[in-house]
Amino acid sequence: MAKKKESKKSASKYVENESMKNKVEIKQPISPNQERVSRLVGSLFIGLGVLLLAFGVFSYIKFREEPLLDPNLEAPKLVESTTITNGDTLKIKGDAAGYDNVFVYVNDQKVGEAKVEDSKFSYDYKVDNEGEYNISIAGVKGFPNRKISTSSEVISSIVDRTAPSKESVTIKYGEETNKDTFILVGNTEPNASVVVKRGTESFDGLADKEGSFRIEGIALDEGKNVFAILIKDLAGNEITLDEKIRVTYSPTGSVNGDAVVDENIPQAAGTFDELIGNNLMMIFGLLALISFIGSSTVSYLRNKR
Repeated sequence: MAKKKESKKSASKYVENESMKNKVEIKQPISPNQERVSRLVGSLFIGLGVLLLAFGVFSYIKFREEPLLDPNLEAPKLVESTTITNGDTLKIKGDAAGYDNVFVYVNDQKVGEAKVEDSKFSYDYKVDNEGEYNISIAGVKGFPNRKISTSSEVISSIVDRTAPSKESVTIKYGEETNKDTFILVGNTEPNASVVVKRGTESFDGLADKEGSFRIEGIALDEGKNVFAILIKDLAGNEITLDEKIRVTYSPTGSVNGDAVVDENIPQAAGTFDELIGNNLMMIFGLLALISFIGSSTVSYLRNKR
């Protein structure tokens, strides 16, 4: 009887041991290659973390406060800025030798900064509205304590998106001529360009500071000639007048001159040639008569003595 009990106990322990073995997970050892890759990835992430931390510290030190003004520093030179435009960008360029960056100011407000490379810098300033923009710059250098120079001289830039007024343009010319060219005079916006066009031909002129312009030598074909006239201001705004220029050229016609209406210049009014042609003999006759009277008077006075 005792032996049977022992055998039952042994069987029970065997079953328990087998059950425990089934619950235990047997892991294979990690290969050397996998361990090496894991260490490399870990090191990479640690390195990136260190770089990010260093960059954060650098940025904080460099930009934690505004640079201190040093009046002894020479201001950089603002070499170029868009003078006048109808676009949306002002291009700003200059020389800033010895500086790391340049602060850009528009109407006394800082609008951005540009990096200095090879002593040069450039910056594009976007504008929304028309008007005048006063631009200046200042140089910045040093680390960790930055210093800034005094501001440069101010350059003004104008944004003009308004085309010249058609109603303000006046033109004068003669409608008939017997010459193969004519002259156009008129008035428009000061310093504007004036272009007279017919097909592929164009004749240019420039208005002065008061808006007056004069274009000479505009070629004509025999018969009726029709030209368009374009006005472009300094900013690039352009208009084409509704009114056309119409001039008739007849080589055998009786209207002389360059077909310009200007009472102060007989040639321009088409009368100078006619005056000379019709009265040339009379003029010579008067000169001869005056010479004869003068010489006779001198001879008489000598004989009287």
